[in-house]
Amino acid sequence: MPTVRGPVIAFFTSAWGMLTIAIVAAAVGFFASQLVNQSLGADHESSLQKLRDSYEKRLSNERERVAVKAKEYDIIDAASQRLQEDNQELLAGMSALESRVTFYKRMTSQKAANVPLAIELFELLPTKDPKVVRYRLLIVRSNASGNATEGRVKVKVSGGSRQIELPVDQPRFTLRYYQQFSGEWRLPDGFSPERVDVQVRSGANSLDRRYKWEIKTR
Repeated sequence: MPTVRGPVIAFFTSAWGMLTIAIVAAAVGFFASQLVNQSLGADHESSLQKLRDSYEKRLSNERERVAVKAKEYDIIDAASQRLQEDNQELLAGMSALESRVTFYKRMTSQKAANVPLAIELFELLPTKDPKVVRYRLLIVRSNASGNATEGRVKVKVSGGSRQIELPVDQPRFTLRYYQQFSGEWRLPDGFSPERVDVQVRSGANSLDRRYKWEIKTR
């Protein structure tokens, strides 16, 4: 029995109909794949962002730990330096105490009793200004009676054929057992010192000493 096909069925069963169906199916597949890719792309971007956030947080935590460790090391280093400075000050104090004990022993010895007047120390020290030098002078006296006597000190420096007198802080002094002088000298421009002459007068005693101009380096 013959079958009557409508125009729609006839179209879809024809070659053009089959081609149309194939085109529509391909279009639907294409758009479906695009939707899937977009969904996968969004998920992938979200995962990457989460991964970046995680690494940034870990990096921030590591930076904070490093900063804390650096601060601890700075504190330890500062404490170590302070300890070294304290030790140096302690050693310097002990050395100064030993020097004083030696000095007083020498002052009370029989040998010192035979030397009525002496220069115990004379030294030149550098300053920040190359034209300025710091001096230290220590005069001692054997004094069994304990009476004080008046004294005067004068310092001259020579270089070549030139000689100049250098000022001393309180050149006139009262001497009982010892007298210390210290201060700074500024030399004239172009003057090259070679030697220093120290003259001390105290009562009936006089003392003249010559030293090489030599600046100590600490």
